Amino acid sequence: MALAAIAVGQWALLFTQGLMRGYGDGIQNAITGPMVGHLQLHAKGYEDERAMDLVLTDVTEGIRELRARPGVRDVAPRIYAPVLIAPERKAFMATVVGVDLPSESQPFGLLAEQGAPLKPRHVLIGYRLARTAGLAAGQEIAVVGQAADGSLANDLYTVQGIIKGPVDLVNRLGVVMDLADAQELFVLPDQAHELVVRMEGLAQVAALSRELHANCPFEGVEIRTWREIVPELTTIIDLTGKVGYFILSLVLVAAVAGTANTLMMATYERMHEFGMLLALGCSPGRVVRMILMEATMLAAVGVAVGTALGWGFVAVTSRTGIDMSSWGGEHVSDLAYAGMRLPLLVYPRVTVLDPIVGLIAVVLVSLLAAAWPAWIAGRLDPMEAMRA
Repeated sequence: MALAAIAVGQWALLFTQGLMRGYGDGIQNAITGPMVGHLQLHAKGYEDERAMDLVLTDVTEGIRELRARPGVRDVAPRIYAPVLIAPERKAFMATVVGVDLPSESQPFGLLAEQGAPLKPRHVLIGYRLARTAGLAAGQEIAVVGQAADGSLANDLYTVQGIIKGPVDLVNRLGVVMDLADAQELFVLPDQAHELVVRMEGLAQVAALSRELHANCPFEGVEIRTWREIVPELTTIIDLTGKVGYFILSLVLVAAVAGTANTLMMATYERMHEFGMLLALGCSPGRVVRMILMEATMLAAVGVAVGTALGWGFVAVTSRTGIDMSSWGGEHVSDLAYAGMRLPLLVYPRVTVLDPIVGLIAVVLVSLLAAAWPAWIAGRLDPMEAMRA
């Protein structure tokens, strides 16, 4: 029973660690991918006011300089503008998202899942907006809004396709168009509301942030990292790494209870054998070491079995994924927060350190649990033990 309890506990530890780490990876990819990136640059006050005229200027030269910085994978400029779209007589609220097509077509870009490249004067419509407005590919729509200089912005565009992407804002309200078309429509020559910076790795984000605060190609700019933009989600990511400690505590309780009970029973059942060993000259310390070794072997075998089961389970599910969309009893197609779709298909991931932590912890508490039976066996009187 002790062996089974330790094995099941170790399996639960690896499964939970893998699931939570995979979920954290999914949230992190959702944050640093299409919507937020690793760093964002805005004109001062834009995040609070969302005013059309709060823009970054001379973005072409600034982007060229940013892309030359060490560790920068790409820089994607964007324009956001509230508009009305009218496929026929009825108008619907929407948001134009002007994007740089080469940047946003890369992995983790806004259009990474889009097939054919976007044509000039063509747009992509978020699938929820398309369903509300009754739009289909090939239709022509009027886009009406306010330009940055206060004039009326209006023009006709052709719907090239319906997009269902990783960004909830685009799915609900998005009219995605080429950056050049958006700059022309809203009178924003060589300007953008936002620059999304994507890095080669997370470790380089803090260094670039400090560097840009000291020396940035744009004046009057706000620089924020992905952790500063969505602190609530980063807290969830941090918490996913701590859930395993709770499971580990349950594993240790099972190890203590199972090992102490098993070895206590084994000690009383073998009183006669221990008495004979002591009578034949075996030292009490050697008897104690025998019991402690038995506890160590029990813990090691249980952890080994649990590790094999847990690692095998994670190895399979890391390829197939675990779909959490129906865990609440009803199937959920989308889960969004702060304009981003959160992952519902989780790919568990474990590290080499996970089973080692379980092994060390279980062996230590098993030795602790075996201390009392070992102490009893070491203090036996040989004659009384042989008469037991």
